[in-house]
Amino acid sequence: MPPCSICKKNTVSFTNTSYSSYSQYTQVLDGVVVCNSCRGEVGNLMNLINNKDKSISYPADTNWGKRWIEEMVKERDEGWIGFLGDLAVTFREGIHSDIQVKPGSGLPIPAHKFLLATRSEIFKTMLASDTCKAAPNGSISLPEFNHEELKTFLEFMYRGNLAKEKFEKHFYSLSVAADKYVIPHLQKFCEQQLLNMLNSTNALKVLEISEVCSNETLKLAALDAIIKYKDEIVVLPCFEEFAKQNPHLMVHITRASLTYLSGKRIFCGGSNDDTFES
Repeated sequence: MPPCSICKKNTVSFTNTSYSSYSQYTQVLDGVVVCNSCRGEVGNLMNLINNKDKSISYPADTNWGKRWIEEMVKERDEGWIGFLGDLAVTFREGIHSDIQVKPGSGLPIPAHKFLLATRSEIFKTMLASDTCKAAPNGSISLPEFNHEELKTFLEFMYRGNLAKEKFEKHFYSLSVAADKYVIPHLQKFCEQQLLNMLNSTNALKVLEISEVCSNETLKLAALDAIIKYKDEIVVLPCFEEFAKQNPHLMVHITRASLTYLSGKRIFCGGSNDDTFES
């Protein structure tokens, strides 16, 4: 008769239990021998643990940690976007605006000097110039935009994000402005969005953007798309006009096509970095 594993005093008599042997008894209690005096308390404790286990949701696979981190990041980003949303309200309603931004055509749009200056060093310099300070009613001109393009551009400056349909409508002007005014967040945003939306209808335009902005990532992706969709692109109404206006880019397309056919690596431009690989 072994001693009780709990109280260490009482011995266990198996003849007084419902178990026919010592092995059955220890198997049910996972190798712990319990006397009749302690058995009730142990039973209550086991019931409590079992009920607690049922209330815990355990992950079904090994990726739960990654998904948990992604959910935390998403929650943080949503909170940050909500915080920036307050700035978007000040832009939309023109609250305490202190400068008028004039497009090349259309009405000017009220904005805030501090925000423009913090988003771009170029704007910071422009706003500090004597010309800007002397401008009537505190204004600055961005003639490369029409009214709608400027409104979309300023919306991004305030929100740090744009709806997909707005970006797809104004991606050219936004990408060029991001490069011209050196706005890193907008540059990265434009690059990522362009890579995601690249197709037969916009590949030529993306190639133009890559040239204007000296973006090699976009150039290689655009050339790859042009080769992939060449049968569709050569019959587009804009292809002939593109060829007339961008003979140097047509050289890149020709070289990339030859690369694709030969399976070899060639240069897209004059430097060793300007390469295309099929």
